[in-house]
Amino acid sequence: MFRRLVSVKIGAMDQALHAVIDMNEMVWNRLKEDLKDLPTEEVNWRPLPQANNINLIVRHLRIEAQWKLASLERGEPEPTETSETVQQFIASISFDYERNLKELDDLCTRFVAVLRGMDESTLLKRNQLAHGERGRQHFLSFHHPMHLVMHHGQIRAIRTLYRKTRGESVPAQFYPDNPSYPCADG
Repeated sequence: MFRRLVSVKIGAMDQALHAVIDMNEMVWNRLKEDLKDLPTEEVNWRPLPQANNINLIVRHLRIEAQWKLASLERGEPEPTETSETVQQFIASISFDYERNLKELDDLCTRFVAVLRGMDESTLLKRNQLAHGERGRQHFLSFHHPMHLVMHHGQIRAIRTLYRKTRGESVPAQFYPDNPSYPCADG
C-alpha cells in the first residue's frame, strides 16, 4: 500500500510540474504573439513622457529572463541589490527592440525546455539556491510567468492607448468578449 501511495503522490507532483510548464509556455507564447510585427513608432511610444514604452518593458523582461534562466539552470541567485556588476550588466543591454525580443524569445524558450527536463526535487533545490529564505514566496517556475503576465497587461494597455490616441478602434483582442466586462466604448 505504501508504494501505491508514493506512486500516486509522485504522479500528482508530476502533474503539477507539467501544469506549471504548460503555464510558462502558454504565457510566453501569448505575449510573444502580441509583440509580433509592431511598428517602431508604437514600440517607442509613451502615453506620458515619464511612462514606460514597449521597448523599455521588453528590455526589462529580457534582463530578468536571463537572471531567471541562470537561477533555473544553475541555481544562481537573482540580484536583489544593484551592485556595480549588476549595473554594468544592465547597461550592456541596448535598447534594440528586435534584438531584445529575439533574446527574450530564446531565454523564455530555454526556460521552458529546462523546466521540461527537470524533476521536482531539482527544481526545489535550484529555487532554494537562487532565493534562499525568499524561495517560498519567489518560486522560479511561478514567478517568471507571473512577471511576464503583469507586463503583458501593461503592454496591452499601452497598445490600446496608442491606437485610441490615433483615432483607431480598439481590436476585440484588447477587450474580452464577455458581458460581465463591458468595453470602454459602452
